[in-house]
Amino acid sequence: MKRKKHNPLIPVLLTVVLLALTVLLFLLVRMLMDGRGFRTDSCEPEKRTEAGEIAIVTPAPTLLDLYVYFDWTETTTINVYDHRADKIVPMDLEEYIVGVVSAEMPAYYEFEALKAQAVASRTYTLYRMAHGRCQTNPDADVCTNSKCCQAFSTHERMQNTWGKDYANNYNRIAEAVMGTAGEVLVYDGKLCDALYHACSGGQTEDSEHVYANALPYLRGVDSPYEDPMRTEDVAIGEDALIELILTKYPDSGITDDNYRDLIAIDKAYPSGRVETLRLGKETITGKQARNLFGLRSTMFTIIWPEDGIVFHTKGFGHGVGMSQNGANGMAKHGSKYRDILLHYYTDVSIASYGADGIATPAPGDADIPPEPEG
Repeated sequence: MKRKKHNPLIPVLLTVVLLALTVLLFLLVRMLMDGRGFRTDSCEPEKRTEAGEIAIVTPAPTLLDLYVYFDWTETTTINVYDHRADKIVPMDLEEYIVGVVSAEMPAYYEFEALKAQAVASRTYTLYRMAHGRCQTNPDADVCTNSKCCQAFSTHERMQNTWGKDYANNYNRIAEAVMGTAGEVLVYDGKLCDALYHACSGGQTEDSEHVYANALPYLRGVDSPYEDPMRTEDVAIGEDALIELILTKYPDSGITDDNYRDLIAIDKAYPSGRVETLRLGKETITGKQARNLFGLRSTMFTIIWPEDGIVFHTKGFGHGVGMSQNGANGMAKHGSKYRDILLHYYTDVSIASYGADGIATPAPGDADIPPEPEG
């Protein structure tokens, strides 16, 4: 009796069928978990508010979303106030961070810089939630207004900004966020106020020189790889200058005859940022000067042309915490995101933020210095 020969294609076919069933199972579970199903931007109409604004929506599934980071929705749910649509939208923390990184850092920045931004933004978000929540809307955890919380991009804004690069940029940022999912910065076991800014001008600033509190992890550090340095000359004519000063400080005594003699930098911090500026009989802070004259930063010097004044500025932003430009420069020079974070935030540790809100050491942190003792 002859024995039947086994078809060698049968194991291959079985493997293919098994993989297909696994993918279908993933999709089915996904649908059951959040009710989103197979929605795509091309087949579902945009959801708009009564004011005509595009409402914040959960992103359509992507390859990264489905296959690499399938369980990324299994984290903290937060209430986000969309200040443009005037609506509170519940969303996953990591989904919110994708929108924040998309708005706060250029998508073309180095991948390790994007990951550092994701950790900083996540930490900043959770810290704010634990310390007063959103000031714009008391019923929300955070909002989309950068003047209150952090900037945020909806998918429509991403599409308008990136155009044909929308899909690639979104997936790149989503990968950076999901690759650091749950990771936060802690000092002495507590969440940090992870401030950041666009460009430091070569040196970040101690927190108490800009804000009220001296925080041990927000110390000024060198930021050597900023390129470009973001310098700018702000020229103000004589008449406009005097009008600006007298409108705000009418008792300063500044006139068109004496302003060159009575306007001068009084004190500067070691970083080069102006501590106080003298305006005749008035002395104002560097922060007040920045607001008064519309400067990018308080790191400025004064140049006297034939008419008026020129403020030569370096950097962009308050200068406290991580410099985004500097982070990108460090990444270009080979630094990983953890190296970047540990450089800009002094004596911190990287931990995982669990669903119960307890920060625990993040996997793979054996090379990170232990948390300082209280």
